[in-house]
Amino acid sequence: MPVRDYHPVFLGKAVDSMFAQTSPDWRLVVIAEPDRRDEIARVLASALGDSRTELIANRGRKLAGALNTGMKHAGTDFVGILFGDDMWSPDAVAVLTDEILAHPEVDFFHSSRRVIGADDEPVTGVQRSRDEVRLEDFGPSSPVKHLLCWRRAKALAVGGMDETLNSVGPDDFDFPWTMAEHGAEFRAVPDCLYLYRHHHACFRLTTHLPRSVHVAELRRIMRKHGMGRLAIARHLLKARHTYLRQCLYRSPLERWIRESARLAPGPTWSPYRG
Repeated sequence: MPVRDYHPVFLGKAVDSMFAQTSPDWRLVVIAEPDRRDEIARVLASALGDSRTELIANRGRKLAGALNTGMKHAGTDFVGILFGDDMWSPDAVAVLTDEILAHPEVDFFHSSRRVIGADDEPVTGVQRSRDEVRLEDFGPSSPVKHLLCWRRAKALAVGGMDETLNSVGPDDFDFPWTMAEHGAEFRAVPDCLYLYRHHHACFRLTTHLPRSVHVAELRRIMRKHGMGRLAIARHLLKARHTYLRQCLYRSPLERWIRESARLAPGPTWSPYRG
């Protein structure tokens, strides 16, 4: 669980979702930015009293660095991501454990998910995981979504997550694409194991990072993996008119102006509510 900017209520619910697991066989590694480690330790003091939970400092760069730090620190064969806004379903650990034991050839599991709102209310139905994932399915978007759970040794062997990326898609776009390029075996878990929270209550990459930054980073990832210019341009045009409309700012300059003048962000749009 990488934690930088956070909402105390959402963070508490995320951690509580681990303590609510039907299986006790989990470990939670919280990765904080070094300058916020003491603050987050105070917020999570109760959870950190449990030996299954620990807090460490990010030793890498940005989001990818935090996830790499956690991956290297973990002592289990498989690891997964839980963001501080979101929750795992109560049976997530139990289901993943059964899947790992039943399919020892699989390197990368990905589950169905549901989008929830600020008060935990369902915003969407269950978004089913894609049954078959092949290398050629990557490109315009990622065919795998959270909950992501992968073989730690395989990920470390390919270099982990790309820390040159500026926090747009290193976890659910570039990383599984890289794993697929290195022959990873994927498997869809049909159970809804991840509850993704759509909100504007505090900073979240999908909403508060300016649209121009998303576009530039997505272009970098697609170029890295060999997509052609025309295909990239076509995808980015579609993205600007669909899910990137949820960005509250068009550019870093607009964000600076609005924040300096204490103005509210521009009109909000939800890809889930229309």
